[in-house]
Amino acid sequence: MYFLAKIFIVSFSFFDDAEYVSAPQNYKNNSIRIYSGYFSRPFINILFLGDISAEYHNTIIRGVDYSKVLKEKSPNSPISTSARISIIRHLERGFQNNHNQYNLSFTWHYHSKMNSIPIRWFFSEGISYAENVPYVEGLHTRRLSNERDSKVMNYMNVGFDFRLSDLMKNNKLSSYRIGLSNSHRSGIYKKIKLFNNTKGGSNYINLFLEYEF
Repeated sequence: MYFLAKIFIVSFSFFDDAEYVSAPQNYKNNSIRIYSGYFSRPFINILFLGDISAEYHNTIIRGVDYSKVLKEKSPNSPISTSARISIIRHLERGFQNNHNQYNLSFTWHYHSKMNSIPIRWFFSEGISYAENVPYVEGLHTRRLSNERDSKVMNYMNVGFDFRLSDLMKNNKLSSYRIGLSNSHRSGIYKKIKLFNNTKGGSNYINLFLEYEF
């Protein structure tokens, strides 16, 4: 993920403006995120190797999240906490019917800087319900779990974002963020009865735009 964040900075480097001064952080309690993504590599490959190549079935998702800040960062702590709900539409490329997924999670943002540009690293943990087991996820979980799968799974979302104003050197865009995340469902190694004692899951790499208000 670190190297992917570096790529973001390099991609926007042509907006460089020596006179630009980042707008003060104007804390807002709500945000809406829209995103699109595709089924990718195992979670560890994404997190530590930055391997975001697409899985060969090419299934994709579209989603929208609403987030509410519960605790803002402070001078004593660079971490903020929020609650998040999301609806994801699975587009299964004809392998099975398209369907929706619903997530409820808590998100922790770590506020830092990279190349002097403010960045937020985040981690979400919660629960997910899918109307159908996502196609490729089902292939993995049934192979690893004696033909079991589950509509209810553990949900994680890991990634980073930047204020668009800091990347494009335009403070009129300070309410918008752009970032990359990994949307992850898993059965937690057959340990949880609620998840039908499954192992394996799914990983979708998402590019997103978030509006704070």
